[in-house]
Amino acid sequence: MDPIALTLGQKFEIEKFSREIDNSKDVQKLRDIAKQLLVSWKQQQAATAWVIQQAKEL
Repeated sequence: MDPIALTLGQKFEIEKFSREIDNSKDVQKLRDIAKQLLVSWKQQQAATAWVIQQAKEL
């Protein structure tokens, strides 16, 4: 399976947030970011599973 390519805009967003994380000295802020990313990751997995299930039902 081919990896899904990121758009140029998504690549810029990744770079922007990566720099913000790298420059942060606030441990609580980094924890909050990590938790938000975890929730987003799991939501994406749930959405992907739902789409696959819907495709199987067609």
